[in-house]
Amino acid sequence: MVEVRTRDEKDIIFFEGMTLAALEQEDGAAFVACLLRREKVCERLAASSAHLDADVAERFCGNEMRVIERLEEERSRLLREIDRYSQNRRALRSYDPKFPLPPVPVFFSVKK
Repeated sequence: MVEVRTRDEKDIIFFEGMTLAALEQEDGAAFVACLLRREKVCERLAASSAHLDADVAERFCGNEMRVIERLEEERSRLLREIDRYSQNRRALRSYDPKFPLPPVPVFFSVKK
């Protein structure tokens, strides 16, 4: 017998699945992309009067804590990259190349 699920149940399954998929991503961009894909479902869940069982709410809470930790790691990594980039830019701006040879004197006159 096929069990028919309500839209709220499907949203809960999709939301949790996308959260777990995001947490499994090693690439930061893919992680954020997975989180963004669940945004509309999250809005629907918040707007609906869906009742979450205690075990589902506990799983959601644990997953969201892991998401927050991962977002904090990604933020720290990005700040380190930005700092490294700004240090490189500062080094390039302070570098003033000098030509090893003075300008060549003009031996030929353009006048005819």
